[in-house]
Amino acid sequence: MNKYRKDRNYFLNYFNANILVFGLLNIFLILFKKGLFENNFAIEFLFVIPLGLVFGLVIATAFHNASHGNIKPRVLNTIIGEFCGAFTLDGMRNFKVGHMLHHIHADDLELDPHPPHGLTFFEFIKLSKDRTIQVLIKEYYKHHGETEESKSNIKLQILSYKVGVALKILFWFALFGPALFVTFYIPSFMSYFFGFAHLNYISHGNDEEGEGEILNHDGGVFFSVMNMLTSGGYYHKNHHKYPGLYNPSRLDKLKSNANRELRIYNPS
Repeated sequence: MNKYRKDRNYFLNYFNANILVFGLLNIFLILFKKGLFENNFAIEFLFVIPLGLVFGLVIATAFHNASHGNIKPRVLNTIIGEFCGAFTLDGMRNFKVGHMLHHIHADDLELDPHPPHGLTFFEFIKLSKDRTIQVLIKEYYKHHGETEESKSNIKLQILSYKVGVALKILFWFALFGPALFVTFYIPSFMSYFFGFAHLNYISHGNDEEGEGEILNHDGGVFFSVMNMLTSGGYYHKNHHKYPGLYNPSRLDKLKSNANRELRIYNPS
């Protein structure tokens, strides 16, 4: 967060670096990978779909925890976070800043990047990306001024981000090939995307007085399986209280960890 506040090119440099890296990787694959776009689909590939669905949830869990620095040793947070960011067509830097703003301003209708209140699930999905961008732009203007230079920088950020997304899609398609791209990558991305969206949507509700309330979810087949696959991801209330705990369903782990490692957020 501090780097984003101090460096007006923090995102732009990162998105441009993504363009360079994935541009070079794509050139390498195009030049040296044989049968790059050969369709070798067979009925056996259908059995890969469940693996893709599970992998997407694993990616979501690892990406989320890497953004909090919860993976040990700490250097793995950058390595795993960047891989997950590339796989999900996003990026570690922008995801981390947006997610930190969500923790600081949870359920604030103006400052939270994705408050679900008053929205249907599909409205929430449709609006979340644009709203996150708008919140990040407001934060950018807050620290760097709403000047012509800042507006130009924002436009370049958005353009570079979109070019990077296109290059990442091409990379994964070229790397996996058509069959695995359809049966593994797309299911992985969908389970990541909808899993994250569902978790955030149902975990931010209102109490009896209409005030924002963060919820834990467990019990029943669905939540039991999802909490197993996401390392307690649906214990969202616990996560907001103890964001340094990799599995927020395991509060017993608090007894064996120093509080300084758990980084309890207190926006006030």
